Order: sequence, then C-alpha cells, then structure tokens
Amino acid sequence: MSERDLVKELKTQIADLTVDRDEALAKVKTKEARLKQVMIKLEHATGDVQNVGHRVAERDKEIATLKAKLETKDKLLQDALKKIKGIYEDSTEKEEDQKEISEDEE
Repeated sequence: MSERDLVKELKTQIADLTVDRDEALAKVKTKEARLKQVMIKLEHATGDVQNVGHRVAERDKEIATLKAKLETKDKLLQDALKKIKGIYEDSTEKEEDQKEISEDEE
C-alpha cells in the first residue's frame, strides 16, 4: 500500500468514526430529553400524590367533625326521647291514679 492509500484509508476511518460519534451524541441527547420528560412527569405525580394526601387529611378532619356532630345530635335526641317518655309516663300515671281514686269512691 502506498502512502496515498493509507491516507485515504485513514480519512475514511476518521469520517466513519465522526459519523458514529454524531449518531451516539444524537442518541444521548434523545435519551437525555426522555429522561427530563420522565423526571418532569415524576415531579408532577409526586405533587399530585401530596395534593391528594392533603385532601384526604382535610376530608378525614371533616368526617371526624361530622361524626362528632352526629354523636352529639344522637345524644340530644336520646335525651329528648327520655324526657318525652318521662312526660308521657307521668301523664298516664296520673290518669291511672285518678281512675283508681274514682273507682275507690264508687
């Protein structure tokens, strides 16, 4: 092989290596872009999860408050029913007492 042939071969090799390098750089850039997109999606997903967590905590507080109100209303209702039963029982007892007294007088 002559010196010219060696130089041509060397230039061809350099050209091939340059093409390979450019293709590799393009792949790296593509992968970096994909990686950035995935990271952004991950950040958004993490933010969404945190947001949902805060909403769940707020709902739990609201549920606890509503349960406490419901329990209080149930207690008040039970007390009111006891009072109503007490009044009703007292009035029927008085009627029964009056019937007994009137029967005794006869």
